[in-house]
Amino acid sequence: MSLKYLPLHEAAERSGLSVAYLEMLEREGLIVVKRTLDDVVVISSTDLERARVTALLTEELEVNLAGAEVILRMRDDMIAMERQFDEILSELVATLKRGFAAPPPVGER
Repeated sequence: MSLKYLPLHEAAERSGLSVAYLEMLEREGLIVVKRTLDDVVVISSTDLERARVTALLTEELEVNLAGAEVILRMRDDMIAMERQFDEILSELVATLKRGFAAPPPVGER
């Protein structure tokens, strides 16, 4: 999965969040911003989504930043478990398909 990066100011405009808010989340360790070789500050689409969720939690639901961090970690864990489940299910389906496509054992023909 490739991540799309946006300049921080563009990400702020698109999301309705301020650059200062995004920088504060970065200082708090809730998101990661990077610098390009041209010294442009950028944020991944994944971290921008984390910032949006954090804003929703803190502003709409009045969760403090520590609580938002816990919720974000739980959300990350759930997403990871969902991906693992999807991989296991895909492997199971592939195994079953191979099993149905295989000829029966010699003694059962």
